[in-house]
Amino acid sequence: MPIFAVFMKHTPESCLMFNTEVKNKFKEAVGAREEAAKKHEIKIISAYTTLLDHSVYFIVEAPSQQAVENYFVEIGFAFWNDVGIRQAKLVEDVIKKIMG
Repeated sequence: MPIFAVFMKHTPESCLMFNTEVKNKFKEAVGAREEAAKKHEIKIISAYTTLLDHSVYFIVEAPSQQAVENYFVEIGFAFWNDVGIRQAKLVEDVIKKIMG
């Protein structure tokens, strides 16, 4: 199944650390993640955040980019983040292909 890198960024004003409305949406989103992941066939491989620059990074396995988009919209993360999604490949796979 394809791998996607998901990059999200929000403004300090829309950060759940400082914005009560976003904090409440985040609490709802956290509870909806597993069910939405099953629905959209998403496997979260890893997820990280860098708090001071308000960025979030996910690596996911999914059947399509549309499934990834649908997942992040459904759980609400797209409400307060700009979301960029790129299909990715393991570097080792690229090396194997190049090396023959």
